[in-house]
Amino acid sequence: MKPLRTLLAIYVLFLGIVILTYKDAGAGEWQDKPIVCTQLEEIKQGLAARGEIKIFEAIQITTVRDMDTLSDTPVYLPLSIWVNPKDKTYTIIEFHPGYNSYCVISYGAEWTMIGETL
Repeated sequence: MKPLRTLLAIYVLFLGIVILTYKDAGAGEWQDKPIVCTQLEEIKQGLAARGEIKIFEAIQITTVRDMDTLSDTPVYLPLSIWVNPKDKTYTIIEFHPGYNSYCVISYGAEWTMIGETL
């Protein structure tokens, strides 16, 4: 009977460790990503230098930071995508009207249109 108790104790201990250290790999996790924010004139210069034209705009619903943490209330920000169809470069920009600031949230190369073409 004693070996069964020892085995049960080891099982309970192991189960407790698993429960205490388990982290759901499928759960989303907020990350900080460095982005560049500036005024409209500087954004226009960069877009012109790369020969990019606006092909898409929308209103983005996004989470922003408040004083200490992420805000519980999402904000609605204008978002635009600019592309140079010849060189295949792109830039994604969001506008923060409260700060009169434009943020480049992504830019790069190898832009490809899936479906209809321009």
